[in-house]
Amino acid sequence: MGWLFYRRDKNAETNEEHFAKKLDDRYKIIARGTVEGVFYAAVRDQITSEVTAFIALTRWTKDPDFNFGYKDMDENCGPGDHKAPKSVLNALTPTTNESALAWRAQCRAHHAQRDFLRRYLRPGTQVRLTRTLTFTNGTRSDTFTYARRDRAPGFLVLGRSRCRIPNWRDSVAALITPDHQEVLTPVGQQQTNQPTTATESALFAA
Repeated sequence: MGWLFYRRDKNAETNEEHFAKKLDDRYKIIARGTVEGVFYAAVRDQITSEVTAFIALTRWTKDPDFNFGYKDMDENCGPGDHKAPKSVLNALTPTTNESALAWRAQCRAHHAQRDFLRRYLRPGTQVRLTRTLTFTNGTRSDTFTYARRDRAPGFLVLGRSRCRIPNWRDSVAALITPDHQEVLTPVGQQQTNQPTTATESALFAA
C-alpha cells in the first residue's frame, strides 16, 4: 500500500486511538509505541489469539487539507524500519514467517546495540564506527570521541569539531579503552562474526 494523506486533528487523539479505528473490529492493539515517526503496534486477532506486528510510517505536512499521511504494513512484509519498542516485540506470538522472523531479529539487534551503549558508553570514550566517513573539508575518519553536555543527547567529536552523523549509535562497531583495546558492540560482533571480548565487564564496569 502507498501513502494515504488526509486531514487529521493533531491534538484530538493518540496514534493508538487513530490507528485502532483503521483496523477491523476483529483486531485489538495490545501494545504500541511511536519511534522516530513510525507507529509500531502488537495487534491481537480476537478469533485466533495470534498477535502480530503492525507498522505505520507517519508524516505531518503543512498542507491544511492533507496535513497527515501514513503508509502501513505488517511484519510479514519485511518492513525497513526496525525500532519497535520491546513491549511490542514481547507481546508477539511465535511465527514461522521468514520475513517476520528477520524483522523481529533486526528489532532485537537494535535494542541489544542501544542497551550495550547505555551501559558502557561514557563521555570521553572513543568509538569506532563500522565505516570510514568523509566530511566536506576532506577529513576522513572512522574513530570519534563521545561527548555529552548536561542532559542533552550525546554526540560525536573529531578533534574540536562536533560531527553531525545521523543515527550514529547504530553504526558504532567498537568502544576503545584508554589502553587502546577495542571492545566490540553487538553491531561490531555481527560485522566481524566475533564474540564479545572476555574483558568487557572489567574494562567498562562503573
